[in-house]
Amino acid sequence: MMFGRLLLACVCLTPADPVQDTYRLVQVPEEAHFAETFDSDPLDRRWVQSKAVKETDAEALKYDGQWVVEEPAAAMYPGNRALVMKSSGQHHAIAAYLHTPFNFIHTPLCLQYEVRFGRDVECSGAYIKLLTKTHLLRLSQFSESTPYSVMFGPDKCGTSHRLHLIIRVTDSSNGRNQEIHAPQPVDDLTVYFTDRQPHLYTLQLYQDSRYEIFIDQSLISQGRLLTDEVQYTESPESPVSGLWVGSVAALGLELWSLSGEVMFDNFLLTDDLKLAERWTQDTWGQKQPGLLERLLIATNSHPWLWGVYIFTVGLPITLFISYMWPDKYYVCQRFGPPDQDYYYKKSDEPQPERDQPDRPTSLSDYDVLYVCVGAMSREGARRRETQKVQRKSDLEVENE
Repeated sequence: MMFGRLLLACVCLTPADPVQDTYRLVQVPEEAHFAETFDSDPLDRRWVQSKAVKETDAEALKYDGQWVVEEPAAAMYPGNRALVMKSSGQHHAIAAYLHTPFNFIHTPLCLQYEVRFGRDVECSGAYIKLLTKTHLLRLSQFSESTPYSVMFGPDKCGTSHRLHLIIRVTDSSNGRNQEIHAPQPVDDLTVYFTDRQPHLYTLQLYQDSRYEIFIDQSLISQGRLLTDEVQYTESPESPVSGLWVGSVAALGLELWSLSGEVMFDNFLLTDDLKLAERWTQDTWGQKQPGLLERLLIATNSHPWLWGVYIFTVGLPITLFISYMWPDKYYVCQRFGPPDQDYYYKKSDEPQPERDQPDRPTSLSDYDVLYVCVGAMSREGARRRETQKVQRKSDLEVENE
């Protein structure tokens, strides 16, 4: 228990990382095929909300869910706005054209964005679609039937926590499209839906059908989408074996949410992995907590880490104090400095009560720590005063 108290004292006495009062606006890189921070431009500047009608067997449903751009209610970084899917139990669809079409032929595809679920999630998607370039593409009519080349992102319903990666490829031999689904990650994804924190989802897709998926910059899934038995050409004119997903013209969100209040931020689509690294540091990186805060946050999901912290931090501190100030260490064990009336060992005979109500007759571990720190502080002050007097005496001797 004493080790735990020492660790608690270290945490309390360690200065916290400085709080950033204002979020630093990030310049959108022109060389990216698409980049969006939502921090400056209004929503209708480039984003188109769908007016399509979703046909079902029973009825026709409108995409009338509300989209807004706003700062989170508990914003730690004023000025950092995000796109929010607001409505509960409604269909939502919104999209924007890329700066330049993305032709997935000779370069990798990097797609990333941040997602935060603001309420208890019962059933809600938060995946993104890269819409295929066709002469029929109209963002105002964006719906579930709009052709897409890549679908990527988190999705949850009931107890199922999923991370989708679906690629629509074209078989050059017959021109037919086929959906290829990546296997689900083996890691438990529950925390990303329940902790109400923003998380960074990154997809890196390569021409040879390799893929890598990261959450918060940690690799959680990788593999190949195509097998030796199923291969597709880069283009109808090329016999080279590889993955061909067609040309991408727009980026869109077509979702249904039972709870609403899902936040999206810092979209990026590029074929330059170095640019993606810089973008990540400029956006996601500037909002990350310091080392001490990350260590404490980790104990929420892994309480056993407290034991690790105690033995890796508390024990060395205790040994250091006992080595550097052995007299003060034993003072702590004896509940106070020897010049005080309440100086005694736990094994000593009970002491008679004194008419000194300000002094404790029994001390908790926290009181022991407090007394120890106080004694060490007084001892340090006494030594500094003694050194000051000694220097003064030496100076007087020199003057004589």
